[in-house]
Amino acid sequence: MEIGAENVDDMITRRVLFMKRALLCCIASIGLSSVGMTATAFQPENEIDLPSIQSVNFFKRQVAASQSVENAVKTLLARFPEKTAGFVGAALKAYPERYEAIISASVSAQPTYVEDIIRIATAYDVAAPTEIVKIAVSAEPSYAEIATSAACKYSPDQFNEIIKSAVKSEPDSADQIAQKLVTAYPNKTMEILITTVAEVPFVGKYILDALLAVVQEDEDKSEELIIMTVEQLANHPDAMDRLVHLARQHDIDQEKIRQSAMRGGLTDEKTSLVLKKHYQADD
Repeated sequence: MEIGAENVDDMITRRVLFMKRALLCCIASIGLSSVGMTATAFQPENEIDLPSIQSVNFFKRQVAASQSVENAVKTLLARFPEKTAGFVGAALKAYPERYEAIISASVSAQPTYVEDIIRIATAYDVAAPTEIVKIAVSAEPSYAEIATSAACKYSPDQFNEIIKSAVKSEPDSADQIAQKLVTAYPNKTMEILITTVAEVPFVGKYILDALLAVVQEDEDKSEELIIMTVEQLANHPDAMDRLVHLARQHDIDQEKIRQSAMRGGLTDEKTSLVLKKHYQADD
Protein backbone atom coordinates (compact mmCIF):
# COMPACT_ATOMS: atom_id res chain seq x y z
CA MET A 1 0.00 0.00 0.00
CA GLU A 2 1.40 3.33 -0.99
CA ILE A 3 1.43 6.20 1.48
CA GLY A 4 0.72 9.64 0.11
CA ALA A 5 3.16 12.51 0.51
CA GLU A 6 0.74 14.40 2.75
CA ASN A 7 0.37 11.39 5.04
CA VAL A 8 4.13 11.01 5.29
CA ASP A 9 4.52 14.68 6.22
CA ASP A 10 1.80 14.33 8.82
CA MET A 11 3.46 11.28 10.35
CA ILE A 12 6.81 13.07 10.50
CA THR A 13 5.21 16.11 12.19
CA ARG A 14 3.54 13.95 14.85
CA ARG A 15 6.78 12.09 15.46
CA VAL A 16 8.72 15.34 15.97
CA LEU A 17 6.11 16.64 18.42
CA PHE A 18 6.23 13.36 20.35
CA MET A 19 10.03 13.54 20.61
CA LYS A 20 9.87 17.16 21.81
CA ARG A 21 7.41 16.26 24.56
CA ALA A 22 9.55 13.30 25.62
CA LEU A 23 12.64 15.51 25.73
CA LEU A 24 10.88 18.12 27.86
CA CYS A 25 9.69 15.45 30.30
CA CYS A 26 13.22 14.06 30.53
CA ILE A 27 14.68 17.49 31.26
CA ALA A 28 12.07 18.13 33.95
CA SER A 29 12.80 14.75 35.53
CA ILE A 30 16.53 15.44 35.59
CA GLY A 31 15.95 18.87 37.17
CA LEU A 32 13.83 17.42 39.95
CA SER A 33 16.29 14.61 40.60
CA SER A 34 19.08 17.12 41.03
CA VAL A 35 17.38 18.52 44.10
CA GLY A 36 16.04 15.17 45.21
CA MET A 37 12.42 16.25 45.35
CA THR A 38 9.17 15.35 43.61
CA ALA A 39 7.20 18.07 41.85
CA THR A 40 4.25 19.84 43.40
CA ALA A 41 3.69 23.31 41.95
CA PHE A 42 2.37 26.35 43.79
CA GLN A 43 2.26 24.86 47.28
CA PRO A 44 1.37 26.93 50.35
CA GLU A 45 4.50 27.97 52.24
CA ASN A 46 3.71 25.69 55.18
CA GLU A 47 3.60 22.62 52.93
CA ILE A 48 6.59 20.89 51.43
CA ASP A 49 7.51 18.47 48.67
CA LEU A 50 8.30 14.93 49.77
CA PRO A 51 11.82 13.71 49.01
CA SER A 52 12.18 11.11 46.29
CA ILE A 53 13.20 7.53 47.04
CA GLN A 54 16.44 8.23 45.19
CA SER A 55 17.32 11.20 47.42
CA VAL A 56 16.54 9.22 50.59
CA ASN A 57 18.72 6.35 49.42
CA PHE A 58 21.45 8.80 48.46
CA PHE A 59 21.42 10.24 51.98
CA LYS A 60 21.59 6.76 53.50
CA ARG A 61 24.69 6.04 51.44
CA GLN A 62 26.24 9.27 52.71
CA VAL A 63 25.54 8.20 56.29
CA ALA A 64 27.18 4.84 55.66
CA ALA A 65 30.22 6.57 54.17
CA SER A 66 30.57 9.17 56.92
CA GLN A 67 29.57 6.80 59.73
CA SER A 68 27.00 9.12 61.32
CA VAL A 69 23.88 11.10 60.49
CA GLU A 70 25.41 14.28 61.90
CA ASN A 71 28.54 14.03 59.76
CA ALA A 72 26.51 13.31 56.65
CA VAL A 73 24.28 16.35 57.24
CA LYS A 74 27.17 18.70 57.94
CA THR A 75 29.20 17.48 54.95
CA LEU A 76 26.34 17.80 52.48
CA LEU A 77 25.20 21.20 53.70
CA ALA A 78 28.74 22.54 53.70
CA ARG A 79 29.13 21.52 50.05
CA PHE A 80 25.62 22.38 48.86
CA PRO A 81 24.12 25.06 51.16
CA GLU A 82 21.52 26.04 48.57
CA LYS A 83 20.06 22.51 48.83
CA THR A 84 19.67 22.64 52.62
CA ALA A 85 15.89 22.20 52.50
CA GLY A 86 16.10 19.16 50.23
CA PHE A 87 18.79 17.41 52.24
CA VAL A 88 17.05 18.08 55.57
CA GLY A 89 13.85 16.62 54.14
CA ALA A 90 15.68 13.52 52.90
CA ALA A 91 17.45 13.09 56.24
CA LEU A 92 14.23 13.33 58.24
CA LYS A 93 12.51 10.92 55.86
CA ALA A 94 15.37 8.42 56.11
CA TYR A 95 15.91 8.70 59.88
CA PRO A 96 12.87 10.34 61.55
CA GLU A 97 13.92 9.00 64.95
CA ARG A 98 17.17 11.00 64.66
CA TYR A 99 15.34 14.32 64.28
CA GLU A 100 17.24 15.97 67.13
CA ALA A 101 20.64 15.23 65.62
CA ILE A 102 19.45 16.23 62.14
CA ILE A 103 17.92 19.56 63.21
CA SER A 104 20.89 20.43 65.42
CA ALA A 105 23.50 19.55 62.80
CA SER A 106 21.56 21.39 60.07
CA VAL A 107 21.19 24.60 62.06
CA SER A 108 24.83 24.48 63.16
CA ALA A 109 26.02 23.95 59.59
CA GLN A 110 23.71 26.49 57.91
CA PRO A 111 22.09 28.82 60.47
CA THR A 112 20.96 31.23 57.76
CA TYR A 113 18.55 28.49 56.60
CA VAL A 114 17.07 28.01 60.08
CA GLU A 115 13.58 29.06 58.94
CA ASP A 116 13.58 26.43 56.19
CA ILE A 117 14.85 23.81 58.61
CA ILE A 118 12.10 24.57 61.13
CA ARG A 119 9.47 24.68 58.37
CA ILE A 120 10.43 21.21 57.17
CA ALA A 121 10.75 19.68 60.65
CA THR A 122 7.34 21.10 61.54
CA ALA A 123 5.71 19.83 58.34
CA TYR A 124 7.17 16.36 58.91
CA ASP A 125 5.77 16.44 62.45
CA VAL A 126 8.90 14.82 63.85
CA ALA A 127 8.45 16.49 67.25
CA ALA A 128 6.39 19.12 69.01
CA PRO A 129 7.05 22.70 67.80
CA THR A 130 8.29 23.59 71.28
CA GLU A 131 10.95 20.89 71.07
CA ILE A 132 11.92 21.82 67.52
CA VAL A 133 12.54 25.44 68.48
CA LYS A 134 14.44 24.38 71.60
CA ILE A 135 16.80 22.23 69.50
CA ALA A 136 17.29 25.00 66.92
CA VAL A 137 17.91 27.73 69.48
CA SER A 138 20.37 25.58 71.42
CA ALA A 139 22.23 24.69 68.23
CA GLU A 140 22.81 28.32 67.25
CA PRO A 141 21.85 30.89 69.94
CA SER A 142 22.76 33.85 67.74
CA TYR A 143 19.80 32.96 65.50
CA ALA A 144 17.39 32.43 68.40
CA GLU A 145 15.02 35.22 67.42
CA ILE A 146 14.79 34.03 63.80
CA ALA A 147 14.22 30.44 64.89
CA THR A 148 11.50 31.47 67.34
CA SER A 149 9.75 33.69 64.82
CA ALA A 150 9.79 30.85 62.27
CA ALA A 151 8.38 28.36 64.79
CA CYS A 152 5.57 30.78 65.66
CA LYS A 153 4.88 31.33 61.97
CA TYR A 154 4.46 27.64 61.19
CA SER A 155 2.72 26.66 64.45
CA PRO A 156 0.64 29.73 65.38
CA ASP A 157 -1.65 27.67 67.60
CA GLN A 158 1.29 27.17 69.99
CA PHE A 159 2.51 30.75 69.94
CA ASN A 160 2.94 31.27 73.70
CA GLU A 161 4.36 27.81 74.36
CA ILE A 162 6.97 28.31 71.64
CA ILE A 163 8.04 31.60 73.22
CA LYS A 164 8.38 29.95 76.62
CA SER A 165 10.48 27.13 75.21
CA ALA A 166 12.76 29.49 73.29
CA VAL A 167 13.49 31.96 76.09
CA LYS A 168 14.03 29.18 78.62
CA SER A 169 16.53 27.58 76.26
CA GLU A 170 18.35 30.86 75.60
CA PRO A 171 17.46 33.47 78.24
CA ASP A 172 20.33 35.74 77.17
CA SER A 173 18.53 36.22 73.85
CA ALA A 174 15.08 36.83 75.40
CA ASP A 175 15.13 40.54 74.60
CA GLN A 176 16.02 39.95 70.92
CA ILE A 177 13.39 37.21 70.70
CA ALA A 178 10.70 39.48 72.14
CA GLN A 179 11.72 42.40 69.92
CA LYS A 180 11.65 40.26 66.76
CA LEU A 181 8.22 38.87 67.63
CA VAL A 182 6.71 42.26 68.46
CA THR A 183 7.95 43.59 65.12
CA ALA A 184 6.36 40.61 63.34
CA TYR A 185 3.19 40.52 65.48
CA PRO A 186 2.51 44.06 66.76
CA ASN A 187 -1.04 43.12 67.76
CA LYS A 188 0.40 40.58 70.22
CA THR A 189 2.76 43.00 71.97
CA MET A 190 1.32 42.63 75.48
CA GLU A 191 0.97 38.87 75.11
CA ILE A 192 4.63 38.59 74.08
CA LEU A 193 5.76 40.83 76.93
CA ILE A 194 3.82 38.97 79.62
CA THR A 195 4.80 35.51 78.36
CA THR A 196 8.49 36.37 78.04
CA VAL A 197 8.88 38.27 81.30
CA ALA A 198 6.96 35.67 83.29
CA GLU A 199 9.24 32.93 81.97
CA VAL A 200 12.58 34.70 82.54
CA PRO A 201 11.91 37.54 85.01
CA PHE A 202 15.60 38.04 85.78
CA VAL A 203 16.07 39.59 82.33
CA GLY A 204 12.68 41.29 82.29
CA LYS A 205 14.03 44.82 82.35
CA TYR A 206 16.11 44.15 79.22
CA ILE A 207 13.07 42.70 77.50
CA LEU A 208 11.14 45.86 78.31
CA ASP A 209 13.96 48.05 76.97
CA ALA A 210 13.90 46.08 73.72
CA LEU A 211 10.15 46.45 73.34
CA LEU A 212 10.15 50.14 74.22
CA ALA A 213 12.60 50.66 71.35
CA VAL A 214 9.99 49.21 69.00
CA VAL A 215 7.11 51.40 70.24
CA GLN A 216 9.09 54.52 71.20
CA GLU A 217 6.91 56.76 69.05
CA ASP A 218 3.75 55.57 70.82
CA GLU A 219 3.59 57.04 74.34
CA ASP A 220 0.35 55.26 75.20
CA LYS A 221 1.81 51.90 74.23
CA SER A 222 5.03 52.66 76.10
CA GLU A 223 3.07 53.51 79.24
CA GLU A 224 1.03 50.33 78.91
CA LEU A 225 4.18 48.22 78.57
CA ILE A 226 5.84 49.79 81.61
CA ILE A 227 2.77 49.42 83.82
CA MET A 228 2.27 45.80 82.81
CA THR A 229 5.95 44.98 83.39
CA VAL A 230 5.79 46.54 86.86
CA GLU A 231 3.05 44.08 87.75
CA GLN A 232 5.01 41.14 86.36
CA LEU A 233 8.28 42.07 88.10
CA ALA A 234 6.97 43.61 91.32
CA ASN A 235 8.92 41.18 93.48
CA HIS A 236 12.22 41.66 91.70
CA PRO A 237 13.89 44.67 93.41
CA ASP A 238 16.55 45.40 90.79
CA ALA A 239 14.00 45.31 88.01
CA MET A 240 11.52 47.44 89.96
CA ASP A 241 14.11 50.14 90.53
CA ARG A 242 14.74 50.31 86.78
CA LEU A 243 11.03 50.21 85.95
CA VAL A 244 10.04 53.00 88.32
CA HIS A 245 12.91 55.07 86.93
CA LEU A 246 11.50 54.51 83.44
CA ALA A 247 8.00 55.36 84.64
CA ARG A 248 9.27 58.66 86.01
CA GLN A 249 11.04 59.43 82.73
CA HIS A 250 7.80 58.81 80.84
CA ASP A 251 5.82 61.00 83.27
CA ILE A 252 3.52 58.14 84.27
CA ASP A 253 1.28 58.88 87.23
CA GLN A 254 2.88 57.27 90.26
CA GLU A 255 -0.50 56.01 91.46
CA LYS A 256 -0.75 53.86 88.35
CA ILE A 257 2.65 52.39 89.20
CA ARG A 258 1.60 51.88 92.83
CA GLN A 259 -1.53 49.97 91.86
CA SER A 260 0.35 47.86 89.35
CA ALA A 261 3.10 46.98 91.83
CA MET A 262 0.61 46.00 94.48
CA ARG A 263 -1.32 43.84 92.00
CA GLY A 264 1.99 42.08 91.43
CA GLY A 265 2.32 41.33 95.14
CA LEU A 266 4.57 44.14 96.37
CA THR A 267 3.61 45.50 99.79
CA ASP A 268 2.40 49.06 100.16
CA GLU A 269 5.44 49.89 102.26
CA LYS A 270 7.97 48.63 99.73
CA THR A 271 6.05 50.26 96.88
CA SER A 272 6.13 53.60 98.69
CA LEU A 273 9.89 53.33 99.22
CA VAL A 274 10.73 52.76 95.57
CA LEU A 275 8.29 55.44 94.42
CA LYS A 276 9.76 57.92 96.89
CA LYS A 277 13.27 57.24 95.58
CA HIS A 278 12.36 58.25 92.02
CA TYR A 279 9.24 60.43 92.13
CA GLN A 280 10.19 62.63 95.04
CA ALA A 281 13.82 63.03 94.15
CA ASP A 282 13.03 66.04 91.94
CA ASP A 283 10.43 67.56 94.30
